[in-house]
Amino acid sequence: MTEYVRGELRVMNQVFLAFFLIANFAFSLYLSNNDFPWFALVGAPVGLAIIVYCWSETKYMFFNTALLVSTLVYTVVYNWGSIFSA
Repeated sequence: MTEYVRGELRVMNQVFLAFFLIANFAFSLYLSNNDFPWFALVGAPVGLAIIVYCWSETKYMFFNTALLVSTLVYTVVYNWGSIFSA
């Protein structure tokens, strides 16, 4: 396996880990609460992204970016009824 392929696999693993981490966290929050706690869903990943950035700086930037983007996506998905209620 070449170094290029290893680098690409590392990037894919970082993105998928962040996506599935937030997906499972959002789903567990959805199941365990009557009203969806969007603040908890936004606060925990932002805190984790800050910790990872301070710890490793730009080494895991794809993880941090995917973590924050998937947080925004799942916040909108699980709060769709609250945001666009008529």
